[in-house]
Amino acid sequence: MAIEKTPGAPKVEWTTSAMVSLGVAVLLVVLSLLLGWFALSNWRFKSNLLEGYQEYDRGHAANARKFMESALSWRPSHTGARQLLAKLLCDEGKLSDARTQYDRLVGQGYTAPQVYVGLGVLTLKEVETLDKPKAIEAMVAEASGYFKKAAGVPEAEIGQGHCELVLARKLNDPTHIAKAQAIFDKVQTAMDKGKEFRASVTRDGLVDYYTGLGKALASTEKAEDRAAAAFRACYQYTPNWTLPMANVLAVEARRVSQSNDGNDALLKAQADLNALRTQGRALINAERDSTMKAILREQWLAYSLAVAQAWGRAGNLNELQNVVRDTQSVGGFDQRLEPSLLDAQIRGDLALKEDPSVPVQDSFVTKAIGVYNDLIAKIPSDEANKELRATALNNLGWALAWRGGFQSSENLYTQAVGKFNEALKLAPEDYVVNRNLALVLKRFRKAPSDPAPYVEKCRAISAAKKEWADDFEKLQKYMGTK
Repeated sequence: MAIEKTPGAPKVEWTTSAMVSLGVAVLLVVLSLLLGWFALSNWRFKSNLLEGYQEYDRGHAANARKFMESALSWRPSHTGARQLLAKLLCDEGKLSDARTQYDRLVGQGYTAPQVYVGLGVLTLKEVETLDKPKAIEAMVAEASGYFKKAAGVPEAEIGQGHCELVLARKLNDPTHIAKAQAIFDKVQTAMDKGKEFRASVTRDGLVDYYTGLGKALASTEKAEDRAAAAFRACYQYTPNWTLPMANVLAVEARRVSQSNDGNDALLKAQADLNALRTQGRALINAERDSTMKAILREQWLAYSLAVAQAWGRAGNLNELQNVVRDTQSVGGFDQRLEPSLLDAQIRGDLALKEDPSVPVQDSFVTKAIGVYNDLIAKIPSDEANKELRATALNNLGWALAWRGGFQSSENLYTQAVGKFNEALKLAPEDYVVNRNLALVLKRFRKAPSDPAPYVEKCRAISAAKKEWADDFEKLQKYMGTK
């Protein structure tokens, strides 16, 4: 059934005022959406930017990079975020990506000094892939050019110092070390004299300054206290970066090993020596990066051995033993040969040194026997350690023979002969082992074997190696042979 039309019903029409009202309403909706979007994007940008800066300040570089990337996705034109992103990428070793970001900054017309400093640092990192001197010099010159464009900021001068360090290392030219140190000294003078200059140095600039100064000072023949101090200062600014403390351990290991401090001086410095070992061990335990952990472990071991050696040189065997045991047990180096080798070397030197009191020397020899037995048990029986094992067996044989003479004990002589024979299986052409075996066999009332073949072996070796000629003449006189 059709719907009937209502007679006289008015037609629906759009009036001008209705159309205007509807248009205004739509426009307001669109504007509100746009404003909402701008507000959201601005909030997201500022939120990511702030979080990124905070993460960077905390030392969380990877998180900071992600926030900077997110911030730039909301506002690509922001130069501050892009500059920090470029630096973070450079620090991570993503050099190609970092250069892209720096190029975009320059393309935007942003040429702040820190951009050129960043380009200089980036270029120096790119030098690491080169091995031809001319190419290295050319790229370092390019980096230096960037630093010159940033003249007036402390980081530019610091960068020039790093240019010299790269040349010194890559070209193996120590003359650049002195040039680098002169530049860093110039920066130090400027910071000491100029308050404005000092205040303008960024934290990253200080890290680069102390790192470069430490490298320059540590590259000299003699380790300097200032090198360790520079690396310590660097670590204070970057506590999450443990490489500076690994460098402190390395520099201190060299300094301690070169010192001639006596027992009294070492006792005064003992608290500091132990504090660095404790700090190094704590850093090893806390380090999560496996590569950095391995570096710290090796430098801590080197430093611990240097301290143990210093105590040994000073004649304080108790402290020597304490450090060696601590390094092996608490330090986790019980399977490493170095602590045992050091202990054996020092004990062996003491055993060889003639003491006015023979019983005192006998105590040193007895201790050396125990240490060498422990060492030999650790030395692998493979080709790579054959020479080391032969030397240790010879030294143990000598110590047993010395005690055999002191106690008139042919039993100890027999043990010594056994060690010398083991050594000769590994090194049959060794003059010293053949000589020692001949001497010990001469001391028996009834020798278990004829010493003559060993004397003849010494004759042949001394004929080929003239440095043994005088010793062989003495051997002949003792043996009563011609």
